[in-house]
Amino acid sequence: MNWCKLGLGLVLAVSLSTGCGNGMQKVAKQEMEKYNMNSYRKGNHRQLTSGTTLNTSLLRSLKAECAERGIRLTHETYAEGLDGNISYSYFINGDARHFIIVHVFPSEQDRIREMTEIYGSGDGKKGLHAAAAASQASVIRTRDNAALVYASTAQKNSQYREQMKTIFDRLLMRMQDRTAQ
Repeated sequence: MNWCKLGLGLVLAVSLSTGCGNGMQKVAKQEMEKYNMNSYRKGNHRQLTSGTTLNTSLLRSLKAECAERGIRLTHETYAEGLDGNISYSYFINGDARHFIIVHVFPSEQDRIREMTEIYGSGDGKKGLHAAAAASQASVIRTRDNAALVYASTAQKNSQYREQMKTIFDRLLMRMQDRTAQ
């Protein structure tokens, strides 16, 4: 009887340690992926390949428009908000003083509310452009659920300001044409 209890206890101990060991290995592997940036890279790849058509198309068009003018967009990152919005950011030609942020919101109402909160305009539409003109360091263009922002830190008359206006206007015009079809 004692041998039976001892054998049963041994089998139970081995099976528990093996089960816990596999679980611990999985957790350790996930943590290791976080630290060596595999999760980040996989997330970026997944977002670009399975992101919504608007986002992917808008980002590709932005990169193409900039490339035509000799502007490289570098240091791409994205962040997801709690309300379903997503923001993509880029440095211009590797310079952190010049950057672009592309905001995509679930709806136009969310875009107006969030942009008002972030950039401090009263109505979320006209005030954004007035604030951008007043600062002369940023360019903000909006349409439907998207907002394109260019900012230059500590430079009122940035070398990219006029180019970004043109690029943003062209992109948003194309976006309007696509949604009208």
